[in-house]
Amino acid sequence: MLVFIVPLQSRQASKDWRLVSLLARRTLQSVLAQTHSDFRVFLVCNDPPDGCPEHPSVTVLRKNFPVPDMSVWENRMADKWGKVRVGLVAARSLAPCHVMVCDADDSVSNRLAAHVAAHPRTAGWCFDQGWMHDEGSPLIFRWRHGFDSTCGTSSIVRADLPDLPEVEQGPRDENFILHSGHAKIRANMQSRGTPLEMLPFPGAVYNLATGENHSSFSLKGWRSKKILLQKLISYRPLTQRIRKEFGLYDLPTA
Repeated sequence: MLVFIVPLQSRQASKDWRLVSLLARRTLQSVLAQTHSDFRVFLVCNDPPDGCPEHPSVTVLRKNFPVPDMSVWENRMADKWGKVRVGLVAARSLAPCHVMVCDADDSVSNRLAAHVAAHPRTAGWCFDQGWMHDEGSPLIFRWRHGFDSTCGTSSIVRADLPDLPEVEQGPRDENFILHSGHAKIRANMQSRGTPLEMLPFPGAVYNLATGENHSSFSLKGWRSKKILLQKLISYRPLTQRIRKEFGLYDLPTA
C-alpha cells in the first residue's frame, strides 16, 4: 500500500484561506484519481479545507498545532514536518510498503499507486522529471532532470514499520524521512544502502504563482537567452491528457 501524507497550513497562517482550500481540494482530488485502489491519504491539519472531499481513502488528522509565523522559513518547515510526523505515526496502523509526502498545492500522477503496487519491494523512487505550471497558463514546462531538488512533492520511499515513528513529538533527526526532506532524501537513501530508483515518468506537477505556495520560484522570472531557449524547447500545451493524469483543472476565479 502507498500512503500519501498531505500537511496543510492552518487557516490562521494563510493569507487567503479560500485559495488554500481550493488548492488543497485540487491536490486531494488528484491523489484520489489513482488508477489502482491500494492507497490511503492522511490530511494533517488544524482545519480541513472548505469543501474537503469525503472519501473512504481519506483520513483527516485534525490536531491543535501551534500556528507558526509563516514569514520565517524555519517556522514554516517545522510546521510542515511536524504534521508529516503525525501522518507517519498514523500510517503505522496500515503497515504501508511506501509513503509519499505531498504538498497541499501540487498535483500528482494518477499512475503512482499502480506503479508502487507493481514493485512493492523497491526502496522507492525519486522524481527526476516532472512538470512545472504557472497557475492559469495554457502552457506547462517539462522539468527533465533534478525535479526532486526543486519540488517537495517528489519522492516515494519504502517505509517498513521500524522506519515509522511511534510518537507524534520528537526531533526530526530521529527519522530519516523527516530528517532528509525532499532535497536530501536521494543522497540519504543512497548512504543507507537503499538507493532510490528514478520514477520512469513525470510524477507530479509543481504548481507555481498560486499566491499561497512558499517558493519564490516562478517560470516567469527566467530572462536569459539561454534559459529562454530551454523554455521554448521544454514548454508545451497543457493538454487534456496531462490535465486528466494530474487532475490539473483551472481554479475558479470567483
